[in-house]
Amino acid sequence: MSLAASQRRDQRRRLVVSWNRSASTPSTSQSETRRLADYSPEALPEHQPSLATLLPTGLGGFAVAATILIVLLAAAVGVGLWETVAGGPLFGRNATRFAATLAAARRCLAVHSFLSLGGWLAQISLVAATATALIVRLMRRHRRDDYRGRYRAWGWLAGLFTLTACAGTVPLGEFFAAFVTDATGISLGPNGAGWWVLAAGLLYGGVGLWAVLPLHERATTGLWLSLCLSAWAASAACDWIGQSRELPGRELLQVVGNVCWMAGAVLSAIAMLAAARSVLREVRGLPVRHATEKQSTKERVAVAAAHASRKATAGETDTDTAILPRGDGNEGTRSQDRGYTEFVDGGDASDGDEDFEQSGRHLSKAEKKRLRKLARMSRAA
Repeated sequence: MSLAASQRRDQRRRLVVSWNRSASTPSTSQSETRRLADYSPEALPEHQPSLATLLPTGLGGFAVAATILIVLLAAAVGVGLWETVAGGPLFGRNATRFAATLAAARRCLAVHSFLSLGGWLAQISLVAATATALIVRLMRRHRRDDYRGRYRAWGWLAGLFTLTACAGTVPLGEFFAAFVTDATGISLGPNGAGWWVLAAGLLYGGVGLWAVLPLHERATTGLWLSLCLSAWAASAACDWIGQSRELPGRELLQVVGNVCWMAGAVLSAIAMLAAARSVLREVRGLPVRHATEKQSTKERVAVAAAHASRKATAGETDTDTAILPRGDGNEGTRSQDRGYTEFVDGGDASDGDEDFEQSGRHLSKAEKKRLRKLARMSRAA
């Protein structure tokens, strides 16, 4: 038994020594890190494009993005709006087998509430407008001549878009109206809704002007943002009229108000895309379109004036050479009048020929002779 015990101890000792050796000197298989998949270096996060590079800079890309958003809005609210106005289903009137499916599709496309495809598109558009406004703020904060910190307006605008998106699903307007009504004791509009409309109008108007006016290409952004605010104003007016009195078309006013609110959300995304395009053109140093057109107009006017002055100078020169005798070289002038151009040697040109050479017209022999004579007389005097 002692022999068997000693053999077991020797075997255990050899195992401990082998374990210690493997721990002190790791093998090549343990030193290599196991990779789950093989990726190229371009897949690293720092090599991926940022959000600012995905925004459209050219007019074509901006037009395509705006068209896609408008078409999606029309497809999302068109069916529900038509069924509300027409008073009947647009499709599947006599369907029997897929009646439940068509009814579920109508509920998805309904515009009576924001829990529909149009409401989802409006929320996505407001989130996109918020992200784009933040991207514009990050770019505008690096402008060197912005001493007053006007880039902060885009952060405020992003915050307003966030509140608007939240107000689409949470009754923030009712909460604000009730709070201000209880605090002041004045009910502005039905259930104090006027306080919410007044605060939103002042904030959007002030922040919008603060953000858009410093842009060089502000016309497109201002137009789309004005359409956005007009759509939201129409939505507020529909809600105001619908809550103030009992009307036979109250349901239609509610539907129109919801559609206007969704349209305003989509227009806000388009306005922020236009603003991002304008700022990207400023960052890349691209010329302003209307400034280029004005400059080209001025250049055309200057060229026309230069041509008119050249024609006047040519007319005076022809008049002066017409009174000279026939043997003084008027043949060259006649040949120029007929459309022929003579070669003028640079060695024969004198100091008096510079003014006529700058005018861009070749001189005849009589003109060069007369100018040389005047130059000699001026030197002698």
